[in-house]
Amino acid sequence: MPDAKRREQIVQAAEKLFVDKGYAGTCTHEIAATCKISKQTLYRLFPGKLDLFVAVVEAHRLKMIDFGDGYDDVPLEQALARMFMIDMDQKDYEIRAGFLRTANMESLQHPQLGEILRQHGGQKALDGLTSWLDRQCGKGRLVIANTSLAARMLLDSFTGAVFLDALGGFSWPGREERTAHFKQCIDIFLHGALPPQDRLAAPA
Repeated sequence: MPDAKRREQIVQAAEKLFVDKGYAGTCTHEIAATCKISKQTLYRLFPGKLDLFVAVVEAHRLKMIDFGDGYDDVPLEQALARMFMIDMDQKDYEIRAGFLRTANMESLQHPQLGEILRQHGGQKALDGLTSWLDRQCGKGRLVIANTSLAARMLLDSFTGAVFLDALGGFSWPGREERTAHFKQCIDIFLHGALPPQDRLAAPA
């Protein structure tokens, strides 16, 4: 198996084990055994468990927000729905949410994990989303005074909801209700909550 494919396999296995057992409770030999590889192969590709955690966080970020080809030629509602993958199937969603819950909870005890989450997860997602909003404003598709604040608002709406949902044992009955929630988040972000006739009169 090529190294790139092997790395992907290892990252997927590690993510599931981190969700099930936590970072501290997962041993590298378990990850190697799950992938049916030697520890020597594992350490050749990932020198330590912390390096593997970084790779999992990088991969997880792509499951939280996907910029695709930029989505510049589709309606903004569709662009944001695709970007945040709001119709993800329940199994994949629960793995995504479970890692977010586990990693954030363990970062309280292991500050180095929190720093990795910030640098390789939240900050990169925020920077990418800010750049996307800047581009949409440049195209005249949006008018936003502070795109960095708007990007943080969007991320809070989505990642915050996913995190709290995971903490509560997945409170949405299913995919349909979850998708409806995020569609409303997108609608309020793009159009506000005022009646249409009052939107132009609202202060900026």
